[in-house]
Amino acid sequence: MDKKSDIVESFQSLFGKEELLAKVIECFPYPIQVYDLHGTSVLVNKALLEEYRVSSPDVVVGKYNVFQDP
Repeated sequence: MDKKSDIVESFQSLFGKEELLAKVIECFPYPIQVYDLHGTSVLVNKALLEEYRVSSPDVVVGKYNVFQDP
């Protein structure tokens, strides 16, 4: 298996383990936002909050919908 396949497999193993996935996403130094199937934000990391100067995840999570963004 090549390195790219190893990385993809590692991330796929995190699906279904929401807490672990959230911890991994929080470690990334660039903004990440995760959406549900309907386009509503379900997770944001600290880098996203800092980049967009958002005070709390509660401002975005469950409220922002990418499909309804003008």
